[in-house]
This record gives sequence, C-alpha cells and structure tokens, in this order.
Amino acid sequence: MIRISVILAVVLAALSAPVYAASRGGIELPLQQDGLKLQGAGLLKKGFVFRVYLGALYLEESGDADRVLSNVPKRIDIYYFRHIPREYMLRAAHDALKKNLGEKKYAELLPGIEQIHEVFRDGEKGARASILYRPGEGLTYFYNDEPLITVAGDDLANAYFGVWLGEHAGSKTVKKAMLGHDG
Repeated sequence: MIRISVILAVVLAALSAPVYAASRGGIELPLQQDGLKLQGAGLLKKGFVFRVYLGALYLEESGDADRVLSNVPKRIDIYYFRHIPREYMLRAAHDALKKNLGEKKYAELLPGIEQIHEVFRDGEKGARASILYRPGEGLTYFYNDEPLITVAGDDLANAYFGVWLGEHAGSKTVKKAMLGHDG
C-alpha cells in the first residue's frame, strides 16, 4: 500500500509541475501560458553573433497562426539577452505600426498606443516583457510578470501584435519562427 502511495505521489507531483518545451536560445519556454499553447519562438541576433531577444508566441490552437492578427487570444513573451533602451523599442514599434497600419489607422489608434508606451520599460538583460490579448478585454502589457496596463480595443491589440507578426514585422526571421514555420 505504501508503494502505491509513493507512486501516486510522484505521478501527482509530475502532473502539477510546470511543463517546459525544449530550450530555445538557452531559455526554457513554458508549453502553456494563460491557457494558451506555445506556437513557436524566434531568436533575434545582431550580426549573427549577439543574441538580442527571444520572442515566443502563444495561441489557443495551432490553426490560429493563420488568423493571428484577428480577434483570437494570444500572447507574446520577449526574453532580453542584453539591455535594450526603451526609446529604441518605442521607435521600432512606431515604425512597424505606421508601416502595417497606414497613416490614417495609425492616427486613429495613436491614443491607445501612447497609453501602452507610457508604461514601457527598458529591456533589461534577463528580463521578460509580455503582451496578452483576450478578445473583449484588451491588451495587457507585463514586465517580469507584473501587469502594468490593460488597454481596451480589439483593433489596437491586433495592430500591436503586428509589430512582431504583421506584414512589416521588425524581423521576418523571428516572425516566421514565432508562427511555427522555422523548419
């Protein structure tokens, strides 16, 4: 009877422990976040040598990758390998948003974009920034698991995910890998 109890305890402990995917860029990625499943992860390098960040995309279903910029729940985690100044990230985000949206739609969404950018932090080495979208609830920005702001608006959230996943994403290689198309 003791033997069965020990086996049961080991099985239950294994089931309650977080499940991690294989390491990517030296980061152990959870297979699930907020009820969403890991779709893919991409490593941004500068000069083919220096790791800048690892981006991981989480979706409800793998088929959602085809409609990732529509009103489906989604999450992106960014793991920083080096310090990235806030100003650099904001400039890159504004550039990608303008290219993906066009001037008129960008101007329409700018108040919400600025709300998000007011709380943005520098990407510190070893830190993690995340954005989570739930249809009807809005976009939440986290820094090291601390929620800093939630901004309502499905259009805003989908536009913001376009910074990484849109037609004019900052890195085509990272986008492809996050969508699970990296081979």
